[in-house]
Amino acid sequence: MGSSLVPRRSKRLRENDDLRLQASKDAQEAEIRSTTTPMLRAGLLADIQYAPIPDGFSYSGSPRYYQHALDVARSACIHFEQEKVDVVLNLGDIVDGKCQSIVENGGKALPSDRDVGEQCVEHVMEALSHYKNGDILHSYGNHCLYNMDRQTLQKKLGIPFVKEPCGDLVGYYSSVKNGVRFVVLDSYDIALMGRCEKTSNKHREATEILKANNPNFPAHENSPEGMNGLAKRFVAFNGGIGQMQLEWLRNTLSEARKKGDKVIILSHQPILPGSSSPVCLVWNYSEVLHVLRDFRDVVTASFSGHAHKGGYRRDEKSGIHFRVFEAALENPDPHKTYAMVSVHDDRLEITGFGNCESAVYNLDHNLAHSVSLKRLQ
Repeated sequence: MGSSLVPRRSKRLRENDDLRLQASKDAQEAEIRSTTTPMLRAGLLADIQYAPIPDGFSYSGSPRYYQHALDVARSACIHFEQEKVDVVLNLGDIVDGKCQSIVENGGKALPSDRDVGEQCVEHVMEALSHYKNGDILHSYGNHCLYNMDRQTLQKKLGIPFVKEPCGDLVGYYSSVKNGVRFVVLDSYDIALMGRCEKTSNKHREATEILKANNPNFPAHENSPEGMNGLAKRFVAFNGGIGQMQLEWLRNTLSEARKKGDKVIILSHQPILPGSSSPVCLVWNYSEVLHVLRDFRDVVTASFSGHAHKGGYRRDEKSGIHFRVFEAALENPDPHKTYAMVSVHDDRLEITGFGNCESAVYNLDHNLAHSVSLKRLQ
């Protein structure tokens, strides 16, 4: 009988085979992790706008559930803590301007020995304190400024305001967690609200902007009546981002690029036209977009509030996702509006509750532009 001989592979070749098999297995496991295990999970709330008054309506007639909003904040943070999310994002306006006129709006007067706005903020902060697993990153909005100055906001919310050479406080900062960098912009850098009419350069700049662009100013400074399209954004409840902050933004994104961080921009006001109503846009949105587009290899998305119905648009020039989140304020009990965000290497997953819309946003623009940059280097 003949015998078939199978050549034996050398020990070195067998070891190479084992290494290749292990490398293949590691790659498969990494691919599975990239699609199932997020880099980071965040809880998110927008426009709580709590006030201790009966339900009411916005100036445009939308129903508002001022006291239920506090229950929304509490329930959301209990859920965030149960899920052990890595961080919580507050997109601003945690209290409503009507906190300054509680009795006039049908509520019961709060103790008069302390500032009413601060007391209302403390109610919300107590609700938010049910989340203990990580940090809460706060931005602030126009309704915050109707109740407190920036020094008080720093004390109550922990926003690290910095005093610019002009003497005005501005609240922009960044925070990195698990390779994700949250860049918090101050869209009320250039604004009337909370700025000294006599001494603030930023107040003077805001006044000139509104004089030049809003025919209703100053008698009806919050009205866009008679204005068309994107010009409607030039109202006094909005603001703009100053040059020092824009320079800081560029430097911060450059650092993120060097470190390989994924970036999510946070601001109260929306930045991209078409992502929400034009009446809510940052005054100088085009300057902000110019910086973000230069860093489309690292900027995944921009999250904002302010426009209570929410919205979404993907920037055609950069691929960056611009999501406006639905307000916690505008849904009745038992509904509760908030979101959880899962950041993956290749996508963002938004899980919405209540009125908040769920979505998945792919991050192919980050990879495509990163490859283009490497080719240019």
